[in-house]
Amino acid sequence: MSTVTSTKESLLHPEKFRIKHQDAVRVLGDNGDSFPVDESKETLETHSKVAIVGGGFGGVATALGLLKRAKESDFCIFEKHDQLGGTWYANTYPGCLSDIPAIWYSFSDELNTNWSCSQPPQAEMEEYILTVVKKHGIDKKATLKTAITSFEWDEKTSLWTLYGVNVESGQRIKHTASLVVAARGILVIPNHLKVPGLDTYDGVYMHSALWDYDVSFEGKDVLVIGNGCSATQVVPSLLTNFKPKSITQLVSTKQWVMPEITKALHRLYSIIGATWLGSIFCRALISTVAEMRYPMYAGNGWISKLVRYLNEKTALNYMKSTCPPEYLHHILPDYRIGCKRLIFDRGYLQSLHDKRMSLTGSRVKLIDGKMVTFQDGLRAKFDIIVACTGYDVSKPFFMDTVIGENGTKLNELWDKEGIAAYETFMIKSFPNFYLVGGPNSATGHSSVVLAIENGVNFFLKTAGSVISGKDKYVAVKSEAYDRWDKECQEKLSNAVYGSQFGGCASWYTDNGRNHTMYPDSQLRMWYRSSHPNYSDLELK
Repeated sequence: MSTVTSTKESLLHPEKFRIKHQDAVRVLGDNGDSFPVDESKETLETHSKVAIVGGGFGGVATALGLLKRAKESDFCIFEKHDQLGGTWYANTYPGCLSDIPAIWYSFSDELNTNWSCSQPPQAEMEEYILTVVKKHGIDKKATLKTAITSFEWDEKTSLWTLYGVNVESGQRIKHTASLVVAARGILVIPNHLKVPGLDTYDGVYMHSALWDYDVSFEGKDVLVIGNGCSATQVVPSLLTNFKPKSITQLVSTKQWVMPEITKALHRLYSIIGATWLGSIFCRALISTVAEMRYPMYAGNGWISKLVRYLNEKTALNYMKSTCPPEYLHHILPDYRIGCKRLIFDRGYLQSLHDKRMSLTGSRVKLIDGKMVTFQDGLRAKFDIIVACTGYDVSKPFFMDTVIGENGTKLNELWDKEGIAAYETFMIKSFPNFYLVGGPNSATGHSSVVLAIENGVNFFLKTAGSVISGKDKYVAVKSEAYDRWDKECQEKLSNAVYGSQFGGCASWYTDNGRNHTMYPDSQLRMWYRSSHPNYSDLELK
């Protein structure tokens, strides 16, 4: 285990660590899953033992695991963007920051010694990832600007063939590999506003995931749609730094808002975090406190009720004391805490006192020119519409053609049975194919990087004999896959996440099925990924 130290260049020049708007639109825009091919160019054919698809935290963590633990350097990372970093390179909206302490939202064996604050901004997170990448030469293993669009398993050779295209040049890619690790994540494809008349809107429309810094907000009337994590970061930043004439925020659903993470944590980190041991202590402290909050998500036993009551009381006291009284009816939730993702406030509720701010709970009915008509009859002119409407969390799983054993198509399997993966990592009929940050790997109380590292741990343990060359084939048995899926959905149906018990609808669930959240604590996930049930697997 080791540490890294940031140069802090990102704090002086954050623009160097942001994707260019035109590149973001090309990769994540309306045609983000389809790219033009230049038939005149010869197909580029390559090979590696392991192919990693996705260059964010998941892809980089997989590369680190291969280098450090498996002592394997024969791998390639495919990334659609022109830089590694994933979400932390692509999402650049004002106010974008880590919503949990970065000392925990980072690689456990590459801890940063000098975070600027507990919840650093997007550019600092991206600089950290690139620092780790360059330290280990992972950038030399990356094929950038390349979208992988289909995967095909060859039963005779026990190899995967990946087909893709360079999103800039149109050159086709054909890559073979013994193992595939898909590490794309789910917060990728923008979920755009869908309102009659938006296509003829005379102002500037942008999704928070496709931010355009060339647009001036000074003196403009702005409509922000949404009030989740992105919106509550965007609004105070716009008011402070962009000089709008007014901001009207459409509060689509009420949210549980917690106080800002205590500054005492960063003071402690500033004193002892410069050493590896000190950083480990801070990380262990944060993870322990967070894991103690897990019971509030897990049902209605007496411990869950107690933890839920304490957290709800903390949030309610904070919201009532900080939010303007006239907006409380828009803010105070009427469902159990944890049903939607918690928001740790960094100035949002206080920003509602600004005279330029106003809230509405009425949905948009129609857009005509620059005039927006709301369902309650109100009409107003807006120069800019910012859609903080989240992501299509199902689409990343269906973007590609993945063909496994006996011609099994992944999209058909998931259409029929629902999106799932054994222990969140493997799919029946798809040998040598792993998911990191896949179905049911997210968590409402913990760090997604911890879940990612659990996935890498499981991959290295269960695919170790294939990586070493002892075996050619590893797959999950169908009965084990089906058993996991049934147990997972049964447990989540009694949890608070976006369920009837939780009392809300959220992006966690789709048609009553939750393919997003992990059904247990992260301690449990760590144990299960560290001690795989090899009887559930088939090796050849």
